Amino acid sequence: MPATQETKKDPVIVVLQLTGGNDYVNTAIPYNNPLYRDNRKAVGIPDDQIMHLDGQYGIPPYMAPLKQFWDDKKLAILHGVGWKESPRSHFRAMDIWHTCEPVKVGTEGWLGRVAREFDPKKENVVTTVSFGPSLPRALAVSCRPFKATSASRSSSGLRRCTNRRSAPAPSWTTWLTPVSIR
Repeated sequence: MPATQETKKDPVIVVLQLTGGNDYVNTAIPYNNPLYRDNRKAVGIPDDQIMHLDGQYGIPPYMAPLKQFWDDKKLAILHGVGWKESPRSHFRAMDIWHTCEPVKVGTEGWLGRVAREFDPKKENVVTTVSFGPSLPRALAVSCRPFKATSASRSSSGLRRCTNRRSAPAPSWTTWLTPVSIR
């Protein structure tokens, strides 16, 4: 490629959603807050194992690969994310979280809607890739191709097309050749 030509890269957004049993206070550790040690005697991360991000927060050693992204200013941590007038119901709160619909029960996930905007003609199945054993609710959207990959196997799947108004549960219609992840 001639030196005068530039290589243009499409923008990328990575959403790291830690679901089910994630301990936020041991993920973004407020190591300078004395309440962390006072209230985390048995489960707190030892001081000598905390990787400092700034003067207030650090991460545990098992999140070490993310430190370089922080240093390169390519990672942000959003603290205290929520909404006013919480419904005080875990199930309704999860629906709001995944659909961004605080007033009504949503039928599409917020990230699925974003993916649709990136690729409105459905030309690229890898516009969105989900790493995990199933399609997250945030990606649920009618008639939209996605790529889902887990550490043990890979699947390419199309959600079943549906015209139902209720929120469909994620389901896969096909499994294709496994792809190894290294």
